[in-house]
Amino acid sequence: MKKLLIIIPAFLYATIISSQTLVSTVPTGRNAVLEELTGVNCPNCPDGHTRADALLAAHPGRVVIINIHGTAYKGTPNLFSAWSDPIDNFINATAYPSGAMNRKVWPGAYDVPPYNPQNPPNNMAIRRPGWWNTAYPGQTTGESIILTGGNSVVNIGASSTYNSSTKELSIKVELYYTASDNMANKLNVAILQNGVIGYQAGGSSTYNHKNILRDLVTGQWGDSIPVTTQGTLVTKNYTYTVPVSYNGIASDINNMDVVVFVTQADNKNIHTGIKFPAKNGTYTGHAEIASSQQNVSIFPDPMTESSTVQYFLNERSDVRMVITNMVGQVIYTEEMNCIDPGEHTYILDRSKLKISKNIYFVTLEINGKRITRKLVVN
Repeated sequence: MKKLLIIIPAFLYATIISSQTLVSTVPTGRNAVLEELTGVNCPNCPDGHTRADALLAAHPGRVVIINIHGTAYKGTPNLFSAWSDPIDNFINATAYPSGAMNRKVWPGAYDVPPYNPQNPPNNMAIRRPGWWNTAYPGQTTGESIILTGGNSVVNIGASSTYNSSTKELSIKVELYYTASDNMANKLNVAILQNGVIGYQAGGSSTYNHKNILRDLVTGQWGDSIPVTTQGTLVTKNYTYTVPVSYNGIASDINNMDVVVFVTQADNKNIHTGIKFPAKNGTYTGHAEIASSQQNVSIFPDPMTESSTVQYFLNERSDVRMVITNMVGQVIYTEEMNCIDPGEHTYILDRSKLKISKNIYFVTLEINGKRITRKLVVN
């Protein structure tokens, strides 16, 4: 692994801001990073996956899910990574599935029978009802971070370029500190794999495993960021060789993601995190996402018999539409390949979709970027 580190102190920032090409300099809200401790032989884990997906569906673009398969409940397919058990021990789970939300200790999170105490004192592990449960508003830690967690002190921008001949993945990361932290930070870059079909206890023999932690480009606890004062710009470049397989399971760059997140020096208290496609992906921040979402609308909303999805493409694009319900279950998908630039419409027919009165989420994935709209059906 090759690395290049550039740290720009605040007093030099004004003269070299032109070197910032990816990251936004506008203060941005924290994203929720869920490190989900799971396992192939864990019968309750599919419910954890469903709750994590529901949190993401409710807050698109604001949740990063990392599924960590350790020794506990290890099975076939082998989704274990060398980094899994140390992270599991660090989070200190007492039951599975559990997870850490931004590596914070949340005393009393979901402190409701029969789940209390949700996590022991000074323990980051949170059982799955504490990630997302509409029955207990105000006690879901992921939503708490998104809605009331304020702004992150650091923004993240990143891009990836894949060379199919050498199997080398080049990753560029930019950090910009919109406020000062009182200690050094750690930058973490993870590789995730999706679309592994295989057995899952409590699921099926053809379960779709996703968000699987496969590798940590920056090692177990990340790269140190010593300067964290407001106005600091940090640029790092990594080269990662994608293996032919992980534990005998073939790798496919088209089904892989890169996750970047920043912690404090003690490896706790994640400031924010992002996820983007490993193959030629880019993430520049929520300012760009918000701008692109203005090009997608659904009307009428609420729907009675039908609604129209209207969207605009700046270039010829592959478009994928996914409709999910409130608990993250996919009820409809459609692939629309090689769509010409310009304005387009798509009719959602209630009878064709076989949907009842409820709230749904319509996601358009346009060249790797996901844009989600909520749709109410009356």
